[in-house]
Amino acid sequence: MNSILSTLLSLVSIISPCIVFGTCCFFLAKKSSVEAILMTIGSGIGLLVTLFYSVLMPVLISSQHLAYTEVSQYYSIIGIISFIASMCFAAGFFILVYNTVKKKNIIHDQFPKSND
Repeated sequence: MNSILSTLLSLVSIISPCIVFGTCCFFLAKKSSVEAILMTIGSGIGLLVTLFYSVLMPVLISSQHLAYTEVSQYYSIIGIISFIASMCFAAGFFILVYNTVKKKNIIHDQFPKSND
């Protein structure tokens, strides 16, 4: 019973990556652009990494009785993958913000200020 409860509590950490991934998929469906693709790839891989950390890795450790060095290697590889996914998401988010700010400046500059 304690194992089931701890597994359910570990699944709480998956809620926010699911929301971010769903939002990115919605954004990609509405506007197919580079930033949408990067953000969707980054958030999708981030969701998979979160699932790996919270569900798959504890099961692997308990069933396979892995040594510390093997577990450390798995965490190192997943850490590198997570870093790449985060960089993809950050690049897409930066492009989105840059384009949004750039568009607002263009609209703002179209209306000249009056000299009254």
